[in-house]
Amino acid sequence: MNKEAQSVVVGLLGGLLIGITVSGKFTSYVRPGFGPLLMAAGIILVGIGIVSLVTVVRGEVRRDRAAAGRAGADAGHHGDSDSADRDRADSDRADRGAHDAHGHQHDRSRAAWMILAPILMLVVVSPAALGADAVARSAGAQGLVGQAPTPIKKTAADGYAPNDGSGSAGSGSSVGRRTIPFDPLPAGPNPVIGVKDLVMRALYDGTNSVATTPVTVVGFISPAGDGYTAGYTIARMAINCCAADANPTRIHVDGSAPFPVNSWVAAVVTAQEGTATEANNYVPVVEVRSIEQVQQPTDPYEH
Repeated sequence: MNKEAQSVVVGLLGGLLIGITVSGKFTSYVRPGFGPLLMAAGIILVGIGIVSLVTVVRGEVRRDRAAAGRAGADAGHHGDSDSADRDRADSDRADRGAHDAHGHQHDRSRAAWMILAPILMLVVVSPAALGADAVARSAGAQGLVGQAPTPIKKTAADGYAPNDGSGSAGSGSSVGRRTIPFDPLPAGPNPVIGVKDLVMRALYDGTNSVATTPVTVVGFISPAGDGYTAGYTIARMAINCCAADANPTRIHVDGSAPFPVNSWVAAVVTAQEGTATEANNYVPVVEVRSIEQVQQPTDPYEH
């Protein structure tokens, strides 16, 4: 690939980055916050491609003019052996500048063709967002925020009375649930929250807000995972940086799936208390109040 083609390919790559950023397709690969960086990178690459192409073309024009000047000088000094020798020396130096000792041209590179691979892939093929297959491959314990919902032993000093009818904690210890504070759920009926938020609240919310208040979640249908022998999963992939580090967050529903695997749905659910355990990878069971099929969101991932 010569320098002109290299410049065009770099410009095309920059144009592709600009295109997927403006169209919003970039959220299938990275988190939305990277949009401005991709736009800036695309603009820079387009600029580099244009400047490089202009520089190459100007260099060729100068060489053509120099060659024309030498041709004119040859016509005026026909038969001058010294002039002929100088011309041959100039020609030899030009050849050595364009070729190395093995005959390869310095202004050509085959490696640049590799840049065309991602361009063609993104133009010809639009990869789908990660779905049920990714859930099956990477599903595991979803003890989120860096701590599993490990039971905590509590005593009378904590003011905890076991639910055994005794009415007092006595001198023994009982087991409670680790909790963390959460903001109130959004106002209004069936507020929309993320699947990850629902899982977090089901695991750690001491007020059990998602058990008492129906909430709406959007995700895709996936088969029941480890720890369940029936039912189905509503899942959503969560990413920190890009799709390469995506991990599923899941809720379980008893019964038969109303739509095919990988169908996107909006479901109004309530979480069943105490159903997320180590045995089922901390996937809470939910009761579905209503469910309908929807289009895949513009940003298919949670963050």
